[in-house]
Amino acid sequence: MRRWCPVMVVAAMACLLLSVPTFAQEKTAWDYIAVFAQGERGPEMEAQFAAIHGLVELGDAAVGPLLSVVKHQNKNVRSNVITALGRIGAEEGVEASTAALADPEADVRGAAAEALGRIGDPNSVQPLLAQLAKEDEMDQRGALVGLGWLKAQAAVEPIIPKLSSENWEVRWRAALALGQIGSTLGAAPLTAVAEDENPVVAAAVAWALGAIAGEPNFAPFTSNLSSEDAGTVWGSAWALGVIGSPAAVEVLSQAAGGGGETAKQACPVVLLWLGAPVMEAPAAEQ
Repeated sequence: MRRWCPVMVVAAMACLLLSVPTFAQEKTAWDYIAVFAQGERGPEMEAQFAAIHGLVELGDAAVGPLLSVVKHQNKNVRSNVITALGRIGAEEGVEASTAALADPEADVRGAAAEALGRIGDPNSVQPLLAQLAKEDEMDQRGALVGLGWLKAQAAVEPIIPKLSSENWEVRWRAALALGQIGSTLGAAPLTAVAEDENPVVAAAVAWALGAIAGEPNFAPFTSNLSSEDAGTVWGSAWALGVIGSPAAVEVLSQAAGGGGETAKQACPVVLLWLGAPVMEAPAAEQ
């Protein structure tokens, strides 16, 4: 019988350990926050979105660390941290997010508006209405997203004029917000702009009118994702991301797996932003 010396035993154990999968050490909130701090502008979008999703999965355990860095000198950290607090739905993040509406950086202000909408505190309606009244179009865009998520009935009348904004990104967000709020008061103003020259806005209006009637209409968005115009595809993908419903995720997933080339680029990014799984494209036939 073969005898093993101590050196041989150690070598054999080392080989065994290398040959079997090891469990990765569970990441902490600080591991994810560190991703945001990589350089002034942070890492690629995909890495940031993945880190946000990791924090969301940690839930309440991430709230304390996130709150401790909401005033970080790096704007990228501030923006992503506020976003994560909103996605977690942390009520403790309302005060910090409200304060961040006055941040010097537009990205941080937009993240704060979205976070307030997702957290769902009704006291956030007035700060968001004040944000909507500002001249800066980035402030308006963020406020519209937040007010839509809050389903703020008091915001319907202030939102309606934004359907006529010169900025198409403001217009589609205004349409989606009215659809999410669901008030019949928004139906006539939406109908009046149903033929908007921008296909993303037109799709948002069609979806919103359907949502108010109880049957959200995703068909125009599905059609837009097959467009040869990259702006139409990316705009529609992000609009579906703002809607964020299971049906919207399904439209994005189908286009990501089997749509046009631009859709295959845009939809996975938005799905990752939402923290939703990305459908793999079907294998090409041989």
